[in-house]
Amino acid sequence: MNLRHQPANSGQLRNTAVQSAAIAAFLVAIALLLGGAAQREPDKDTTAIIQASYLYNIAKLVEWRDPEMRQGPFIIGVLGSGNLYQELVKKYATRSIGKQPIEVRKLPETAEVDRCHILFVPEEDKALLGAILKQANTRSTLLVTDFPDALSKGAVVNFIAAKNTLKYEISLSNAEKHRIDVGLTLKQLAERVVE
Repeated sequence: MNLRHQPANSGQLRNTAVQSAAIAAFLVAIALLLGGAAQREPDKDTTAIIQASYLYNIAKLVEWRDPEMRQGPFIIGVLGSGNLYQELVKKYATRSIGKQPIEVRKLPETAEVDRCHILFVPEEDKALLGAILKQANTRSTLLVTDFPDALSKGAVVNFIAAKNTLKYEISLSNAEKHRIDVGLTLKQLAERVVE
């Protein structure tokens, strides 16, 4: 038996190095793509841009029956979703709803939330929705979500994908529970209205 070590020829070494480099480049590209799916650049996150526009316009098309909600700043709270928060601050933090200046708050991802006029709960925090709904300070909060069956779990407005764009559905019964009157225009523009 001959155990003598034979050196690899230079062609084999070159092929192995090229294959290793190609695999490494492929893995880096996949990591970048997957990382980009979770958090896009704020200026290019069209979903966050559209959601922010919807939130602002929804705020203008509803009325809060609770007199306390008509005083002080108009608070939009955002759980998770850093890009949505950044978009709201960038485009809407200097505006008002009626006579109330808008204040955008990035909230910690917990069920203990401050009083808000509008609270956005993204899909990654949907497990918190039940506990949020039990809090006394969310009784007059318009809860907005972006996941399937959210209206049945208590959301007033839910963002949905429809016809290759972002739309919303609305629950009038949930709005009533939160003492919020939904304007006719908001109902007419909804993809789906649940009575």
